[in-house]
Amino acid sequence: MALSQSEIGARLLVLYENRVLLASHRGQTWYFLPGGRVRPGETVEDALRRETDGLTGLEVGALDFVGCTEQTHTEDGAVLQELIVVFAAPLPWAAQIISNDPGVHLASIAVEDLAGLELRPAVLKELIERWVAGRRPLWRSTLPTA
Repeated sequence: MALSQSEIGARLLVLYENRVLLASHRGQTWYFLPGGRVRPGETVEDALRRETDGLTGLEVGALDFVGCTEQTHTEDGAVLQELIVVFAAPLPWAAQIISNDPGVHLASIAVEDLAGLELRPAVLKELIERWVAGRRPLWRSTLPTA
């Protein structure tokens, strides 16, 4: 199946002690990092701040580059190529973790429990584990090379 379009996503890794903030759509069993799509003309960092504030109300400060992934997924019958840029930020002091979207649940998950969860895209588990272990950025692509 041919690719129909490409998109850029911005995701946030929030770590507090040995826990990571994950989101899930209510009724689904899989999780994702908070964030969303980058709009045309918007920077990745601006998109990340907009999406994170909109979903969680968290005002993110300094960001550290965690890594980037490239994969395809199907949405409404179309095959999309997605480039996801991930940044880390500390949990703001006195932050309350509440979803502003009634269709999205936020959860604080222990890093060691990630292995038993379905995280989308799946490569984010490796990216998170590598960051936690040594704060080293990671690039992964699941697309075939030419």
